[in-house]
Amino acid sequence: MYNKTVTKKITTESLYREAEADANRFNLKCLAILCVIIILAEILNEVGIFRAPPEVMRVSAVLSLMILTVPHAVLLIRDKLMHKENSVLEETSFKYFIIVSIYLGIGLMCVAFSFHAIILIAIPPLIAAQYRHQKGLFAWIMTVTLLLVPIGVYGSFFFGTTDRNFVKGMMTDEEFAILANRIKLATSQRMWELFLHYVLPRIFGAVAIVLLVSGITRRNKKMLKKQMELNEQVQQEMEHVTKIQRHVIDSLATLIETRDAGTGEHVIRTKRYVRMIADRLRQNEKYADRLTDDDIERIENAAPLHDVGKIVVSDTILLKPGKLTAEEFEKMKIHTVKGKSVIQDIFTGMGDEQFLQTAEQIAVAHHEKWDGSGYPEGLKGEDIPLPARIMAVADVFDALVSVRVYKNSVPPEKALDIMTDESGTHFDPDIMLTVNGMRDELIRTAMLPFEEVKK
Repeated sequence: MYNKTVTKKITTESLYREAEADANRFNLKCLAILCVIIILAEILNEVGIFRAPPEVMRVSAVLSLMILTVPHAVLLIRDKLMHKENSVLEETSFKYFIIVSIYLGIGLMCVAFSFHAIILIAIPPLIAAQYRHQKGLFAWIMTVTLLLVPIGVYGSFFFGTTDRNFVKGMMTDEEFAILANRIKLATSQRMWELFLHYVLPRIFGAVAIVLLVSGITRRNKKMLKKQMELNEQVQQEMEHVTKIQRHVIDSLATLIETRDAGTGEHVIRTKRYVRMIADRLRQNEKYADRLTDDDIERIENAAPLHDVGKIVVSDTILLKPGKLTAEEFEKMKIHTVKGKSVIQDIFTGMGDEQFLQTAEQIAVAHHEKWDGSGYPEGLKGEDIPLPARIMAVADVFDALVSVRVYKNSVPPEKALDIMTDESGTHFDPDIMLTVNGMRDELIRTAMLPFEEVKK
């Protein structure tokens, strides 16, 4: 009804940012897992299960771990400096830290293992596939992936683990470990054979992987676009329903109030006062968590329903110019409980339980008093729901400054003085302290023409 999904419109760009932030979180976990795999590979190499040159493997492992932890370090440092959790994840540029880091880390491991690590070539494109399709990004990924293949093959020939078929019978492992000997074997014929037998097949595989990933991201982008279109349709329908519901609330409340006050202005003015008081009250740390934007919006929109229960009270009582008898006053009190019933009958099942609860609290408890002398239940202090305590102040203030069949208006300054005297008895002292801190603003609003208040 008046919930966040309706009042806060979701834009295409915000949806994309949220999707990419989720992709960043997933890929950071992938980087952490890859770091664990690299550590295990180094351990296996040290115990002789893998056959990469120890020095090359150690250097590759250390550098890879340093590079792969860069995104985590950026996230930690930036968020700590900005004092905002996961703020960097919301930045579009952060994905490039992840993609570049994964390419560099995988490149180093390919140099150490070459064709033994062919599966690693698929990891960077798959990491990039978590993000929405962008032509420039995937052209760059294609280029870098194709460069990674010859770098891994030729790099491993000179530094890491290579296929012994190219050196079998020519020299011992100890001799082959010397870089100068490897360079001697790097004839143009051998380099060409490496390209034909190792680089070219891996290039075909890399191209296929990148094209597959590109297709996946294109499909995901279309699905996201379709989701956004459906979301906009639903949102438009919900906004339309919300307007109707708001119109029903205001019209019903005005109709009820017209029987009592004669003009219906009370509904609009109290709604305005409630908003002003709640906005100022949340500056108090005690109420900051209890008066979020959504909370205040619910209280404001529920305020017009505070006297909806008067529908069951006779005109004889509502329009009586003099003081009510004890019996008449008891009948008047019923409007609080009946108000809750009316609200439940009309709004139950409409989808916003929090709004329903707020409206019920205001209708039932806005005549309760801080010292427990109010009605209908005689609630005391903070046992009275906060929305009702705010409503009580706004309701009495407007009643004092307005003309009624049974009284003349009171100047706003005097009305506030009268209410201040009842702080701690009728009204919540914290709310009255807030009200006295905004006296000038309330007085100006009370003196505005009704047409100005409605804007």
